[in-house]
Amino acid sequence: MSRVHDVNFFVKLAAAFAIMAVAWFLPDWRSSLPLALVTIALLAVFRVPGLRAYLKGASLLVLLVMASWIVNLTIQGESLTDALGTSLSMAARLVTTTAVFFFVMETSTPGSILAASSAARLPPIATLVLSLTFGIIPMLRNDFERIANAQRARGMEIDDVSFVMRLRFALARGVPLLIEAVRLAHAISLSLSIYGFDLSRKRTTWREVGLLVDHRLPRTGQT
Repeated sequence: MSRVHDVNFFVKLAAAFAIMAVAWFLPDWRSSLPLALVTIALLAVFRVPGLRAYLKGASLLVLLVMASWIVNLTIQGESLTDALGTSLSMAARLVTTTAVFFFVMETSTPGSILAASSAARLPPIATLVLSLTFGIIPMLRNDFERIANAQRARGMEIDDVSFVMRLRFALARGVPLLIEAVRLAHAISLSLSIYGFDLSRKRTTWREVGLLVDHRLPRTGQT
C-alpha cells in the first residue's frame, strides 16, 4: 500500500483533477456526499500523514460553508430543505476537492516533484512553481501548528473554548504565519541564488521517473 506514495507526481495530480471534476459534475448531495466519504476513507486506508489535522480543518470548512449557504439561500427565498441540500452538496464537493489535493501534497516530496518535472522536461519556471506550491503548503501548516503550541505553552486556552473563540484564535495566528511565510520565501530565494538557479539552463533528473518513482538510479558498468 505504501507504494501509492511513490506514484509519479503527475499521475497523482491527474487523478486528483479527475476526481475533482467528477465531484463538481454530480447533481446533488445524494451522490456527492458518498464520494466525499469514500475519498476520506481512502486517505485513512493509504495512511496519509496529517489526516487528523486535515479532518479538523475539513470539519470547520463544512460548518462555515453550510452556514453561509443556508443563510444566503434562505434570504433569497428558498425553503430550508432545499437550502440544506444545496449547502450539503457544496460542502461535500469542497471536501472531496481538498481531500484529493491533500493526498497529492502529503505524498509528494519536493524532490519527487522536481524529479518528475525534470523527467517531463518542463520549463524551469513551471518546475519551480509546482515544487514551491505543493512543497511549501505542508511546511506552512506545520508552522501553524507550532504557533498553536507556542500559544498553549504561554497559557492560552485554545482547546476547551467555544467555536467562535477557537476561530478567533485561529485567525490570530495569521500574523506570525505571514511573517514565517515571508522569511521562508526569502530563504528560498537566497538558496536559489547561491545554487545558481537560471531559467535559461536545462537540468537533468537524478531519479528514474516512470509510473513509479525509483529512488536510486540503476548502477551501470558493473557485473
